[in-house]
Amino acid sequence: MLDIQALRNDLDGVVGLLKKRGYTFDTASFTALEQERKTVQTRTQDLQAKRNNASKQIGFAKSKGEDVSTIMAEVVGLADQLKADETRLAELQIQL
Repeated sequence: MLDIQALRNDLDGVVGLLKKRGYTFDTASFTALEQERKTVQTRTQDLQAKRNNASKQIGFAKSKGEDVSTIMAEVVGLADQLKADETRLAELQIQL
């Protein structure tokens, strides 16, 4: 099995070693999957931070007796996006 960190850090070296053993490695597909993984992972982390921030705002607003329905709707939307991104990230991890 190939070490994913070795592929990420020294793709050319790993491909060269595989070539010596008679294997061909699709670097274009790997690079595309890895780029998408990075993008989805970053977006997931951003969504988690936004969700956490919105949750804090709900707490502050509730303590002041303010209406929190708009913030809660935002949290629900973020949760849906987050779930979709987490699913896609899991799929990418399997493909990689």
